[in-house]
Formats: sequence, C-alpha cells, structure tokens
Amino acid sequence: MIADHIYGKFDVFRQFRPLALGIHESLIAALSQFDPALISRVVANHCRKPRYLKSLARGGKRFDLSGKPQGEVSAEEKRAAELQMQPKNAPVADAEAAPIEAAAPAVAEAAPAVAEAAPEQDGQIES
Repeated sequence: MIADHIYGKFDVFRQFRPLALGIHESLIAALSQFDPALISRVVANHCRKPRYLKSLARGGKRFDLSGKPQGEVSAEEKRAAELQMQPKNAPVADAEAAPIEAAAPAVAEAAPAVAEAAPEQDGQIES
C-alpha cells in the first residue's frame, strides 16, 4: 500500500532516478499519514533494487521529490552502486576496493538501514 502510494505520487521513484540525499526525511514530512519507519523501509528497499543501482552507477544529478536536481552522485557512490550490483560470490576487481559501507557512506544515508527501528512483519513490507 505505502510503496504503491509513493511510486504513484512521485515520478522520481517510478523513474528510478538517483534520489537526493536525505529524501526519506522529505517523504516523511510529505506523507505524515504513514509510519516514518515504514517510509524509510520503502526507500531502503527502493535503493537496493537493481534498476536503481544501475541509475546510481551511471552517476549524474540526484533529484528531489518534485524531480528537481539536488546534488550529484559522487565517484564513491557510483563505485558503491557498482559493487552492490556484483554477484555476492564474484571476486573483487582490485585489492583497494573497500566494503560498500565504507566506500560510500552517502549511499547509506540515501537508503537508511531501519531494520532495528521497524521489525519485519513476516518478512513482508506493505505495498
């Protein structure tokens, strides 16, 4: 339900464009009728989807809820997205590649980890 609402209301989600950092806070303010923890989980799930990671790996501008440019995807964020797209058992291309969390802390900000704040409900999120 909530995911459908977000994808229906905001083109930036439907188009899988790179999201502005902190967009979950804007969503929480815009959608006060929903639980903030669920909104954050929807954003986190969106940011883990292969289509979003491909968009992030291309780089370029980030976008706010209205589709206006707000910031740029950094080289570190592009690299982190590329690493996340690799199969789990694939060898790392170079020895300097750091864990994804260390390579791009801003990616973690764009897709907040809220597992502790909102326990899973039978492994499913309302959509």
